[in-house]
Amino acid sequence: MRKLVRHTDEEADVNITPLLDIVFILLIFFIVTATFLREKGIDVRTPESDPPEEQQKFTEALVLSVREDGLVRVNGIRFIDPGSVKPVVQEFIARVPNGPVLVSAAPESEAGVAVQVMDQAKSGGANSITLTLQREQQ
Repeated sequence: MRKLVRHTDEEADVNITPLLDIVFILLIFFIVTATFLREKGIDVRTPESDPPEEQQKFTEALVLSVREDGLVRVNGIRFIDPGSVKPVVQEFIARVPNGPVLVSAAPESEAGVAVQVMDQAKSGGANSITLTLQREQQ
């Protein structure tokens, strides 16, 4: 029979230094070879980021209110036919170049009339046309 010989003088040491060296070399390799993509997103421009000279301030806007009966009210003063918007816009653009045109449609007005007013404003030379919906009277 054999005797089991136990050596108490020799203890097993685990040397992890080469393992750490390889891990750090792999880490450096992956960092150097990684490609960083720059994804395109939405260009958000807040008022604070715009220089003051680029901000345009308009003192006057042309407001075209489309009513339920199909007539268009100009700046809350006079009523015109939707087909007569072009000369009004041309006169406004002559006074205020690049001035904004606001088309405000009543909730019960026909969509075709609002589109016709916007088309007339565009053909009249308006660069900035905004369509809004009027609030219902309470």
